[in-house]
Amino acid sequence: MNVLILNPPTFRKNYGSYADAGGRSQPLGICYIAAVLEKNGIDVGILDADILNLTLEQTVEEIKKKNPKILLISILTVDYDNMVKLSNILKKINPQLKIIVGGPHLSIYPESAMKNKCFDVGVLGEAEYTTLELVQCMLKNKDYINIKGIIYTKKDNLVKNPSRELIQDLDELPMPAYNLLPSIDLYHPQIHSYKYKPVASMVTSRGCPYSCIFCDQGVFGKKFRYISGKNIAYQMEKLQKQFGIREIMFYDDVFTLNKKRVYDMCNEIEKRKLKMSWSCSSRVDHLDRDLLKCMKKAGCWMVGVGIESGNQEILDFLKKGLKLEKIKEVTDLAYEEGIKIRGFFQIGHPKETEKTIEDTINFAKSLKLYAADFLISTPFKGTELYEIAKNYGEFDASDKSLFSKMFPVFIPKGLTQEFLLKKQKELHRRFYLRPKKIFEYLLLIRGFSDVKRYLSGAKILFN
Repeated sequence: MNVLILNPPTFRKNYGSYADAGGRSQPLGICYIAAVLEKNGIDVGILDADILNLTLEQTVEEIKKKNPKILLISILTVDYDNMVKLSNILKKINPQLKIIVGGPHLSIYPESAMKNKCFDVGVLGEAEYTTLELVQCMLKNKDYINIKGIIYTKKDNLVKNPSRELIQDLDELPMPAYNLLPSIDLYHPQIHSYKYKPVASMVTSRGCPYSCIFCDQGVFGKKFRYISGKNIAYQMEKLQKQFGIREIMFYDDVFTLNKKRVYDMCNEIEKRKLKMSWSCSSRVDHLDRDLLKCMKKAGCWMVGVGIESGNQEILDFLKKGLKLEKIKEVTDLAYEEGIKIRGFFQIGHPKETEKTIEDTINFAKSLKLYAADFLISTPFKGTELYEIAKNYGEFDASDKSLFSKMFPVFIPKGLTQEFLLKKQKELHRRFYLRPKKIFEYLLLIRGFSDVKRYLSGAKILFN
């Protein structure tokens, strides 16, 4: 094999007692890279060590068996230390192996990440065409030092090349290489995030024009770029025919930002007579009754929205650009149109107090929400929050493995780490362990598989 792309084994202890509730979705970033390499005639494979639940040692053995000339690794911050360990082991076994690294961690910490000599080249930003050009050069033993979007070491000095231009027309990208993954049945979103299996994930846009202080736009930028509605429906149909997919989960940040695109997609779904369930994420200010009606008719059953806090002062500080009244108005609209709303909240923001956290749970319970996730505010490097966090409390960024939104690396003034962890569990219990909510979930049970997953969720709440 010429090229192997690794999705690292994620050590789920980083997510605490919530690990079992987490989704296991297809790693679309590396699937797009693999598809571009395949399209250009390169022998490529994917090892999804995460979904296969491989240990570090087992991952090494699998890579040895496949014996690639080039190994690509997409690294999350929580996985970085283990990927350094793995790469050093592989280099000792085969010094000729070329290791290319990319992913969120490289884009956020390029210089410190590339100080480890086990990595040959780092790919920064949008990776498809940079990786293609780099791999083509390596396989032909050509010099790659002038390729845009890479970082590498030359004579003990780090060299960071100019950035590559963003892809303007995402329709030019081939469909992700789902065919290179293990069985599609292994993948699923979070416990309460799907209706039918098998489920496939899709990302159909990049870039976000908003300025929330906790989001990093360093990779995809602020300009909204997207796959056309017609192309989305085509890919949905292909997934259904090739893998028997019954449901799609769109992971776009703001799926409905371009409403015309969504209308086009829904019309194309109807034209193709596609019978598929799907869900997406958006902002409440990009949803209205007519759009919700159209989405419902085309198979949409749930929309996730970032609410963040039930306190208006906190929302304003986060530069969310939303009013609590608007959130309630749109969640009521969705309920009326038969679309479920999943609310995403965070606690532990700058200026957070016991009272503002209480505002959040009370607001969450007042809304017609199907589900709610309460995460812990985490200042990732590259965000405005990272730059200002130390002014509003204690911020310890030393242990990157704790940057999982499940552990308070930032603690607002007046609160404690223990309090935030206790509150996170308490908020989930107060939201889900209400008679009305329990009865609602009981009505959704259609068979043993539903009983099993909802019991799994209940177990986590009582942990």
